[in-house]
Amino acid sequence: MAACSAATRSSFPRTCAAQATVDQNENHWLDVKASTTILPVALANSASRSVAKFANAEEGGLVVAGMAGKKFPGGERIHRVCPVPLDSRLIRKYQQVLESRLYPPPDYLTIEAIAVDDGGLMLIAVPAQPDDLKPFLVHGAIVDGREERSFISIIRRRGESSIPITAPMIHASLAADRTLLRRGKTPAQRDQPG
Repeated sequence: MAACSAATRSSFPRTCAAQATVDQNENHWLDVKASTTILPVALANSASRSVAKFANAEEGGLVVAGMAGKKFPGGERIHRVCPVPLDSRLIRKYQQVLESRLYPPPDYLTIEAIAVDDGGLMLIAVPAQPDDLKPFLVHGAIVDGREERSFISIIRRRGESSIPITAPMIHASLAADRTLLRRGKTPAQRDQPG
């Protein structure tokens, strides 16, 4: 079975049929989410984080709800198709969740429902985003099994995994931006001769 490649991501799952992607690895442009209900809080948070990861990455990516992954040493492999129940309001629900949890909203994001046996797959295509919109923030987190809307996170995709942007990194970026706005140069630029 041929692996899905970056060249096929724009036509998923027409080129990479849902069943054909089983046993493929998640990668730098593909993340799968399993769900048996329509957008429970945990899936809404997980989908928002995945979209933000791809929006903060260099190439964008594709989030597929309705496929389960299984962790193995070194990554995650698509384990099975577990379709989400299709509902005429599902695309709008995904849009509302992403609009309420991501700031700023990613440009040219597309959400599509694809019918498969006993339900469907939700495809969220995240194109590469302009650097001046980054970073994309996720509003809300699951803490001790409960949703906490007072938290924010900044996450970026690297390979099959995520890189969280830490508080010191956020502070350094904000401080550099404030310095640049105030003085017209960053500390590193001021220290350069000439």
